[in-house]
Amino acid sequence: MSSAREHYDQRHVALSDELRAIGARYDVVAWARLVTLLGAVVPSLARIWVPFGPAGWALVGACALAFVVLVVVHGRLAERRQRAQAAYDHAKRAIDRLEGRWPSFPQNGKSFHQDAHPYALDLDLFGPGSLFQLLNDARTQLGEARIAGWLCEPADAATVRQRQEAVKELAHHHALREDLAVAGAGVAEASPDPEPFVAWASGARSFSPGQGLVAIMWLLPVLTVAMAAGSTRHPHLIWGFAIAFIASMTLVARLGPRLNPAINAASQRSGDLERFARILVVVESKAFQAEALKSLQQRLRASGVTASTEIARLARIVSTLEARENGAFRAVMGPILLWDLHCVAALERWQQRVGPHARNWLDALADFEACSSLATFAFEHPDYAWPDVDTQALHFEAVGLGHPLLDPQRLVVNDVSLPAPGFALLVTGSNMSGKSTLLRSIGAAAVLALAGAPVCARSLRMSVCAVRTSMRISDSVRDGVSRFYAEILKIKGVVDAAGGARPVLFLLDEILHGTNSRERHLGARSIIRALLRAGSIGAVSTHDLALADLSQLEQGKVRTVHFQEQVDGDKMSFDYRLREGLVRSVNALRWMRIVGLPVDDDAAAGRP
Repeated sequence: MSSAREHYDQRHVALSDELRAIGARYDVVAWARLVTLLGAVVPSLARIWVPFGPAGWALVGACALAFVVLVVVHGRLAERRQRAQAAYDHAKRAIDRLEGRWPSFPQNGKSFHQDAHPYALDLDLFGPGSLFQLLNDARTQLGEARIAGWLCEPADAATVRQRQEAVKELAHHHALREDLAVAGAGVAEASPDPEPFVAWASGARSFSPGQGLVAIMWLLPVLTVAMAAGSTRHPHLIWGFAIAFIASMTLVARLGPRLNPAINAASQRSGDLERFARILVVVESKAFQAEALKSLQQRLRASGVTASTEIARLARIVSTLEARENGAFRAVMGPILLWDLHCVAALERWQQRVGPHARNWLDALADFEACSSLATFAFEHPDYAWPDVDTQALHFEAVGLGHPLLDPQRLVVNDVSLPAPGFALLVTGSNMSGKSTLLRSIGAAAVLALAGAPVCARSLRMSVCAVRTSMRISDSVRDGVSRFYAEILKIKGVVDAAGGARPVLFLLDEILHGTNSRERHLGARSIIRALLRAGSIGAVSTHDLALADLSQLEQGKVRTVHFQEQVDGDKMSFDYRLREGLVRSVNALRWMRIVGLPVDDDAAAGRP
């Protein structure tokens, strides 16, 4: 992480200096603009009272020319400052991430959460302080959605290897990832969903004017403008203008239903399209070695013209269409010029030429942004391991496994071995000792590995699997669902998945603790044995020490491990180290005393 921090610190300092230098030049040019403007305007006005000769007019002309040049220079400086600011913000965001301030980032992926997902809630994929919030460095909704999809839908082994190759290469392209952030800066968080636009681009044309209508579209505006101009000398032509204007209004109204699909799909998208084009230029301009990245670039050239060029053309058409958002223009000039008809015709020409490629282009952009985000994660965590994901018999074997969401300065790691189908860890331990964190560490590593990312471990070997969890359970008064019933429904989903085509890695936290101890023991033992006999692997945490007999009932298939606390007087501490065997200590009553709850001495001693 030190190399990443050094890189970002250097960029932060360099960009701070660059912003100050650009700002100083920007202010100087701004004052120079004002001076040249006054040099052109004031003498022109003073001429009313004080005539001046050719030399005076030459000065006015020179000032006017200088003003125009300075406007151009000022505009370019503004663009440079905007780019430098975006790069500075990118470096500052990275430093915040390395210093643990990433939970304050606004894009936490909460909108991607689905209550019915088999592990998203339990493994903190989305929401404040989530895995998505740590990983996400995308600049578009498309990229964010792709990251979420990769976390929620594990890939096959071949896809994982391709992504790893791409992510490893991008992790070394610091300038490219910065350029990507700069090109995508300013994409509105509330920008329109791109799906309606993509559906329109790949769909059938709704306007498709024939030759007769095209002729009217060009002749009628010329006639209307000519009538308006001629009426200044020949007032009776005003009636011709009125008739032509009414005809234009009628034509626009009649054709409205055919125009609206394209207008609605393209409306308010020029800004996003321009940024998409800039991002695509970055993607297209680099030579890559990874096959996945080469394939992405080929997809961006599928139409014979680069995607960035076509998206930029579309952005210009949409920007022209958006002139109709001005009320006065829409009411008068729009109908006179048949603005909507010409813009929609241009949109449909674009649609006919390259529209079917739009979905593939934006999919490629989403894939690239997702790979770039994982690459940033890999660059900032150089000690994380690249997992070996295979198609062999189900297994999960990690050395030095930790949780990526925890403070690295306080992180404690453990080894976890689930070497073969039908193998499980029974994790016991006192309250707050680390049982649930271990299960979530296993789940987070599996999810990251099957997304193509490095994992918080010294090494990880695992096979492709379906992750299934039952950890966070909530009842529902409204739906009439008790906590226990909600839990057994969730566990049923885990058991059902174990009978599916993809082998299951299960993680069950405090299994069936919503019922009495005898039924909890019998029910939990039945569930675990069913999962193991289906060939699944996993880990189960429990306070029910009676479940330890599973290690005898399932010889060699259930390994009992535990966490324990250290007690010093009234103080407890935890080292979060995984140990062999069954825990022998409990701490619930001790915790009650520490927080000030009454504990009956007889009950504490086990007396009635």
